Amino acid sequence: MGCFCTAQEEFYCEVLLLDDTKITLTTQQQGIKKSTKGSVVLDYVFHHLNLVETDYFGLRYCDRNHQTYWLDPTKSIGEHKDLISTGPSYTLYFGVRFYAEDPCRLKEEITS
Repeated sequence: MGCFCTAQEEFYCEVLLLDDTKITLTTQQQGIKKSTKGSVVLDYVFHHLNLVETDYFGLRYCDRNHQTYWLDPTKSIGEHKDLISTGPSYTLYFGVRFYAEDPCRLKEEITS
């Protein structure tokens, strides 16, 4: 008899940072899957960058028509249909979502 188990879901994604370096996210290394919430991916990137003031940053992606979208932290990767239709592999772009009205109030020097 054959095995009725589902195949292991493999995921491969590159996150391009502001300084043109890359972070590679995979199922094997970080446990990232299509069912993983966007907030988990964001948290991993923020942790990698030692970023405390995270409200100003996010991850963008492009669809096949080069229209850009922000990764929604409340949705799973698989729910971002415009992203899923481009891969695998997938590319996310780290970016500034909001600029501080008064940069002097920022707590971390790295944020300003």
